[in-house]
Formats: sequence, C-alpha cells, structure tokens
Amino acid sequence: MLGKKLFFLFIIIGFKFATGQPNELDSLKTVVNLMSEDSLKCETYLRIAYLLYSGEESEWYGNKALRLSKNLNSPKLIGRSYHRLAWCHGLDEMDKKTAYLDSATIRFTSIADNYGLGSVYDTKGTILMAYGSISEALKAYQQAYDFYSKITDSERQAGVLNNWAIAEYTGGNTKEALYKFQKALDYRITEKPISHIDIARLYQGLGECHRINGDLEMAATNYLKGYEHRNAVENIGVVESMLSLASLIYEAAEKKMDTLAIVGLVNDYGFVSSLHLIESAEKTRGIADRIGMKNAIMDVRRQRNILNKDFKAAYEILLKQKQLQEEYKLSESSLEAMADMKVKFEKDQLKIKLLEEEVVNQKSQDRMTMLLFSLGALLLIAIIGLLYYQNRVKTGQLKLNEAHREQQIVSMRSMLEGQEKERSRIARDLHDGLGNLLSTLKVNIGSLQINFDDKNSKKIYGSASQMIDEACIEVRKIAHEMMPQALKKLGLRKALEDLVLKMDAIHEFDAEFHVHGKERIFDDSTNVMLFRIVQEALNNIVRYAKAKEVSVQITYSEDWFDLTIEDDGIGFDPNALDTDKGMGLKSIAFRTEFIKGTYDLTSRPGVGTLVTINIPLNNIPEA
Repeated sequence: MLGKKLFFLFIIIGFKFATGQPNELDSLKTVVNLMSEDSLKCETYLRIAYLLYSGEESEWYGNKALRLSKNLNSPKLIGRSYHRLAWCHGLDEMDKKTAYLDSATIRFTSIADNYGLGSVYDTKGTILMAYGSISEALKAYQQAYDFYSKITDSERQAGVLNNWAIAEYTGGNTKEALYKFQKALDYRITEKPISHIDIARLYQGLGECHRINGDLEMAATNYLKGYEHRNAVENIGVVESMLSLASLIYEAAEKKMDTLAIVGLVNDYGFVSSLHLIESAEKTRGIADRIGMKNAIMDVRRQRNILNKDFKAAYEILLKQKQLQEEYKLSESSLEAMADMKVKFEKDQLKIKLLEEEVVNQKSQDRMTMLLFSLGALLLIAIIGLLYYQNRVKTGQLKLNEAHREQQIVSMRSMLEGQEKERSRIARDLHDGLGNLLSTLKVNIGSLQINFDDKNSKKIYGSASQMIDEACIEVRKIAHEMMPQALKKLGLRKALEDLVLKMDAIHEFDAEFHVHGKERIFDDSTNVMLFRIVQEALNNIVRYAKAKEVSVQITYSEDWFDLTIEDDGIGFDPNALDTDKGMGLKSIAFRTEFIKGTYDLTSRPGVGTLVTINIPLNNIPEA
C-alpha cells in the first residue's frame, strides 16, 4: 500500500533530518577541541555523533567519546558511547551494530542503569524492524518499555510506545497498534511544553491503522490533525501529511468508494482538491534537497495518473524518478550507498518494464474495443479476443511475481558482495600496509643492535623484536581470518582444513576435519559462502558451546553436497533462543538460502549441537 510506504519513508527521513541542526553542529565542533578531558567533553562528542547520525564522521566522534569514557572509567558514558556507535553503521553491518549494543547492555547492567538499558532495547527494536524481524522487534520494545517503567519515565515510555505501535501494525495487529498510539498520545498532549512533532507522528500512525482497517474517513481525520500540529511549527513533515491525504483519496477512488466525506474534510483545511495537496507539498520550503521526499511526491503523482488511466504520464514520472535516483547515486561514495542505489536502480528498471507492458496492454485494449464496436455481429471473434486478453493479464501477473523474486535476489547479492569486497579490502590493507610497516620497523631496530654492548640493551632489543614478531603474526592472523588466501589459491577443502587446524591449535577443544567422496570445484561465490558458514559456526562454538570435541565434515555425493558442524558442548533449546544471541545463526541461514541450500539446526541442553547444510549440486555453479 502506497500510504504505508509513505509512512515508513517519512519516519526515516523525519528522524534523520530532525537532528540535522547545522548551527549547533558547527558550534560544537569548534568548542570541543578547547574543552578539558572530562565528562562534559565526552558528552559533547556524543552530541556531535548524534547530530551527524551515521557515517564515517559520526563513527569517528563516537570512538573519541568511547576512548575518553574509558579513560574516565565511567561505565555510564562507556555504555552510551557503545550505544551511539551502534547507530553509526548501516544495516549491512549488523554484526557490528549487534556487538556494540551487546557491549552497551553489559555496561548498563553492571550499574543497574534502567534508562540506558531502555535506550538499548528501543534501538534493538528499531534495527530488528528494519531487518524485517517483526516478532523479535516486538520483544525488544516490550523490554525497553519495562525498563523505562521501572524509573517511571513517561516521556521515554511514550517514545517506545510509538515505535512499538509501528511494529504492531506492520505485523498486522492494528488493534494493539491503535491502543499503543492512543496511550502515547494521551501523555503527549499533557506535556509542557507541548511537542507538536511527536504528537503529529502519533496522529500519522493512528491514520495508518485506520487506513489499513478500511476506515478511510477516520484515517483522513487523523492525518489532518497531524498536519495541523506540523504546520503549527512549520515542520517539513507537513509533506508527509499532505501526500498521505492525496494518496488516501486516490485509494478510495480505486476502491469505488465515495470520496465526498474525505474531500470535505480536506476542504475545511483550505485544500480545494487532491492535486492542490500535491502542489502544496511540492512548494514546501526545504523540499529541494530532500531526495526521498521528492521521490514520494512523484509516487503519489504516478498513482493519480494511473487512476486516471494516463499511463504515458505515469511512465514519464517513473523515468524522472530513475534519473533522480541515478543522480543521487553518483553523489554517494560509500559502499553501502552504492549497493543500495544499485538495488533501487534495478528495481526501477523492473518497474519501467512492467509499466511499459501496462501501456502496451492498454493500447491493445483500446484496439480491441474499436474492433468489437466495428464487428459487433462477429460474436465468436469477440469471445476469442476476450480470452486472449485474459491470458495476457495472467501472463503479466506471472512476470510481475518473477520480477519481485528477481528484485529480492539482486538485493541479497548486492549486500553479500559488498560485505566480501570490504573484508577483502581490509585484509589486504592489514597485510600489505600494517604488516609491511611492522617488518620495516623490525629491520630498523635490528640495524641499531650494533650500538648496544651491555646486557640490558640486548635484553631490550630482544623484547622489542619479539613483540614486533608477535604483532606481525597477529596481523597476518586477522587478515587471514577476514579473507584466507588458501580459499582462492587451494580451494574450499584446503581452506576449511586450515581453519579447523587453527581452531584446534588455539582453543581447548579437539577439532577434526573429514572429507568424503570425490571433491568438486565450486565457483568463488559459493566457496566464500560455505567458508563463512563454517567460520560463523566455529565462532559460535568458541563463544557459547564449552565443547571438548568438534567435528567438521563435508561429503560429495552424485547429487548433493553436505556440510555438518558438530560439537559435544552444553547445547541449547533453539525454540527458547535469546534474541540477543541469534544473529550468528541468522547469518548462517541467510547465506545458506543465498546458495539455494537447506539449513537444519539440532540441539538441546546437555547434548551438544549439530548444524547441517545440504545443497543440490545442480544449484552450485562449477568454477
């Protein structure tokens, strides 16, 4: 539904740009360098990172805050720094986001900081929502609400209720969502001073719920209340309110519903038509630099053209959207942004193809209508033409479903390729940059040995040389774990064997690796996915299993490739798995699906864990 998409778009844009206060940001950047190394300076670093929201610069200030908080030995500031760093990374870096939130949880728990814990779980809920894990997001919001309840922080409870309600109706539970939105609204309207923007967002959420329930008149009433509060403080969110109302009118018309009541409500606020709403949104101050808002306006205009059967105009708008996205793509430099824009571009390409087919179908229908009027007596030909048209519609639906599937595959491939390229780049930089630098340092220190004759000098030289050797080993180890050379040079089997042998050497458990059947050579993408699956499983064993024996086994048969990772550790109940410890298993399942395999997890407390991956060989490209 277009209205639902608009709501999510403006939640993200509204949150991100509401914090964009350039005057405050510039002032803080200037004054922070003049401040003493105390808690106030740490708070200032965190504020700057908050205003920057995300990206490399925000991460830089977050790390500055973390280092200073550790020097100050303040668990509360350390926890807040970890929490802020979780926001600095994109959704393709879920492992980093989760690690930072886990670290923040540990710090806040150590000092029983319920406010900090509430913030962490509220953030977890938002991240899980964006990741598509609605049920887990609901649990996170419940925990956040409970922590804030312990300190009776009504303002933060209202904030959680707003996010919680969005998760509820996204999961289809509009009744619970309406209750939570209203509960938050009951508090917000009593605040002093009143928060118009927060109230407007709650009215927007109520409108979305009523819209999903089919009560479009009630939805319009709430959209207009949200517009009234946003307009009172000249907030750019009025664009969302106006577009939601215009889209609502078009939705009612598409469903053949009476729009007079909705149009009457809109007229009371000075808007003469749905087109007037769109034009007013386009004239809103500050819209010029907001790519997302401009794209949303085009979406609603396209909806209007399709309703009026002006497919040519709708097609032209879609072309403009593609051009807008392409220009935005060229202005981005990060890997994440480029990957996202690639997905959006390919998605729009698919939309263009579908719309072209719709235009062709419309022309075909027009010709059919003329033929039926001209040859009304030829009933048999009319029936054949009707059947032909129905067949085209069914074919178009099949193509649409296939396009949606291709879109999901493209999105998955872009994210995984981006992760592996970044791992490879970091591994190469570690090995070629830091590794060579350490080696050069050792040579330079060695050249100084001839100047030392006493025992203490030799002792210092020997200690420094040993530490440099250990640093070189550690750098090579990290680089190898991020992108093992054996994987490309010697293939999957040798890389897995090396990985298991190293695990056996550096950990307390005994690790074994077995291969059965005649080895098959797979393409690089499949090899990387399988290696990451084993690496993630072994890391889980190290962190949680307390195992004494570990076995990794691969089997090549005529039709299947089978991979098993088994341990005799403490095991666990998969159905009662803590959401905070499930990201590793989600990564394994996600990568297995990517290579078209099946994933099975068997475990129970006290008997260890077995992970099984089965892939049909006809699904694996050979090198």
